[in-house]
Amino acid sequence: MTEQILLGIRDFLQPYLPLLNSHNVDYLTCNHWNTYVPEWIRQEDTVDLYDLFEKRYKQRSPARHLLEELIDQIVDWKRKIEQITYTREQFEEQILPEKCENELKSLKHTTRTFMSPKKEHEVEILAPIINRLANMVNIDSIIDYGSGRGYLGVKISYDYERNVLGIESSEEILHSGEKRIETLSKYQKELHDTIKYKTTSTIVNSETNFEKLFSETFDSYSSSFLLCSLHACGSLSCSLLNHFVENLSVRAVANVACCYHLLEEKFVANPFTNYYSENDPCSFPLSHRLIQEKAKLGRNARMLAVQSFERNKADQTLNAGLWYRALMQVLLVEIYGLATGLQDIKLGKLTKKSMTFEEYVWKAVDKLKLDKTKITSNVINNYWIRYESCRHQLHTFIQLKVLFSGLIEMMILLDRLVFLEESVPTASSYLVALFDPIKSPRRWCLVSLK
Repeated sequence: MTEQILLGIRDFLQPYLPLLNSHNVDYLTCNHWNTYVPEWIRQEDTVDLYDLFEKRYKQRSPARHLLEELIDQIVDWKRKIEQITYTREQFEEQILPEKCENELKSLKHTTRTFMSPKKEHEVEILAPIINRLANMVNIDSIIDYGSGRGYLGVKISYDYERNVLGIESSEEILHSGEKRIETLSKYQKELHDTIKYKTTSTIVNSETNFEKLFSETFDSYSSSFLLCSLHACGSLSCSLLNHFVENLSVRAVANVACCYHLLEEKFVANPFTNYYSENDPCSFPLSHRLIQEKAKLGRNARMLAVQSFERNKADQTLNAGLWYRALMQVLLVEIYGLATGLQDIKLGKLTKKSMTFEEYVWKAVDKLKLDKTKITSNVINNYWIRYESCRHQLHTFIQLKVLFSGLIEMMILLDRLVFLEESVPTASSYLVALFDPIKSPRRWCLVSLK
């Protein structure tokens, strides 16, 4: 059933990939509204697509027009996905064992955790689940794969008195994590003496021996591991899954992925390197069927996969940053004559609350080191007036793309789930929506137990 849904989503997305791979900054310069949006959607440009989606999801009735038919199709796929995935509550009630006595103390009792609210939300949910998964399969030790500053690993180690090895390739980030532990110890004295969390800056590859790496770091032997990762970027998640498949000592995995735009594809060239490899074991797709059919997504579609419908709906700014950037692109083309290399221009987050478009332009010109004498306040204001009527259409355009974002992410994640089911058919594999999608848009955790 999982593979059937995966293939169905692939087929459904296929005709919309040109739209989903369009670059938002080119919205005005390349006339995306008329190029990619069907006329029957353009006619409904005053409709809030997020509200319509929620209405159609909650209350089914015959579709009155083509737009409602499209929304209903997306709703149908959402319902099918719900049949093969778990909410956190369902997973805890149906799959996980009862809580054990070792779930006693918590870093929440410290006055500060030195985590952002988003990260604290994620760690507080994921850490106890990882502990219970380890109990299910009698695992000795935890490996935090792409551990970053150790937020998750420290929590697991301290709260549940487990040996946790954090693997992070950046020594600078590891050092930052060590300083955080030192700071935490000032608020919770026993942390420094009791924590069983250690780190290594080793770069993991297919030849990495976790037993050896662990014994060298802890000066003790462990024969079974749970690999976990909280927001493993790009292809790192695929690497983790391959280790689970190939390594007998890795008996469980709990992977929350992110940064899908950094993921390589087997049949789509990286736009920056123009390179792809059909034999890359850590690139999309992983499942035999999608590899056989040479399934493709594209970088911009994968970038869209990190968007959360719920978080975008809660955003009241009407995509102000995207609108400013798209309008700035017009100035770059018409005033500064930039015709090539536009995709490589990175302005980052220049916008702030209450910033006007004129303020944005001056900041952008400064950042790009462009000639300020070519523009004036009047020129900037004239561009604003000239294109202002297009702003709401951009909002509708973004809404339309975001409605597909969950299906793109699910195509990537179901491909991984099917890969696990193919590669380790005796394992139990699950896809679980762990986090609040407004607080943490990358909320899905892929779990597999041998």
